[in-house]
Amino acid sequence: MRCLIAFLLFISLLPAAEHLVRPGEAPQAVLDAALPGDRIVLLPGIHDQRPGRHRALLYVEKSVEIELREGATLRLADGATGLEETPEITTDQDAGKKLDDLEVGGTFDRSQPLIFTIVTDSEGAEGRPDTFAWGVFLGVENPQGAAKPAPGGSAFAVTPHAGVAMTGDWQELAHGVKIRFGRRTGHNKGSRWFVTYDGPEAYGIRVGHGRQAGIIENVRISGKGTIDMNASHNVQPGFLVKDINACVLLHGRVRGVTVTGITMTNTNRSVMCYGEHSGKFLPGGGVTEGESFDAEAITIERTRTLNPNGAGYLLGHPSFRGKIRRVKCNHNYMETAVTAIEPNFNLDGYEVIGNVIKSGGLAIHCWRHSKNGLIADNLRIHDNSGKSVVEFGAPRGWQPPERPTLRNNRNHLEP
Repeated sequence: MRCLIAFLLFISLLPAAEHLVRPGEAPQAVLDAALPGDRIVLLPGIHDQRPGRHRALLYVEKSVEIELREGATLRLADGATGLEETPEITTDQDAGKKLDDLEVGGTFDRSQPLIFTIVTDSEGAEGRPDTFAWGVFLGVENPQGAAKPAPGGSAFAVTPHAGVAMTGDWQELAHGVKIRFGRRTGHNKGSRWFVTYDGPEAYGIRVGHGRQAGIIENVRISGKGTIDMNASHNVQPGFLVKDINACVLLHGRVRGVTVTGITMTNTNRSVMCYGEHSGKFLPGGGVTEGESFDAEAITIERTRTLNPNGAGYLLGHPSFRGKIRRVKCNHNYMETAVTAIEPNFNLDGYEVIGNVIKSGGLAIHCWRHSKNGLIADNLRIHDNSGKSVVEFGAPRGWQPPERPTLRNNRNHLEP
């Protein structure tokens, strides 16, 4: 036993090793062989990778530093993700439904990524069935604030096919897709579902898979290089589904993680971090008994997000309901089509300070319940429409955010 203790002490005193990864080599194999405390360095050049463990180009489960040298790009390889036949139903955006009984069937023609919107437009009376309206958006990127026009002239969430009676059997929409409601009556008017046909999720660097038993801590992702999720040459997930692409994902029991200096581009979101929970999710953010896998002490600083068709930083998530505490998202620069920074569900104790934001949509959006926040000294640029820097809200049936401390947040074109 004394020999073992002495050996472990000796190992702990060894200097951390530095592992250099050249383009064409496998960074995951290098990381897997590294010891805690080691440093993984991606050298200049294009590091094309396909999703591997937990859908990541590089999955981290130990205390290491990952540096992307200037000129190094960790990139999702061309054609690594394609259009899938199985859709995802997004229903929990709205917790006010009386009935949530929509099923999807048929054979999708795989013509292109798309999103169906289905909404009940009348409640049946005197024995008549409820009716619904529907429409299809020919794309999966968030259209709000996007610079390019909607594909095919379609419009998101518009439902031109109205007053369709619910039959309780399969009813055809378009592109080979059919839907069925379990009951013909009992739905409340305005209940909404989105059905997305898209590609599978992928992540650049992922720390934690959500329900790891132990804590993954003291991870540093740094450098002057780039993570590129290559949305132009892959089918990415729709913006409404549960699992979307991110350049960096921190998930579950992760603690003491720093993301600094790097550039992130061509993705749904640049950085996402949130906890996890093993209980059954309930409408409006509740959860049954279970184990909570919480994230804490996360710092995102001095990064760049260049994401002309996507969003930026997501802090907390309604579909992963562990807690996330003590998050700093400070002194970053971002250009996004839609929301740049989003304090979200189960976030407790956060700073959003000194960021420079160019956004086609919202700059900082506190969305669903978060608390104990400080939002200060953020600057919104290149917006002459008078949009505010900070907005607040929650979907129907969800608890709204607690108002953070606000100080000196400015739109630089305001008078």
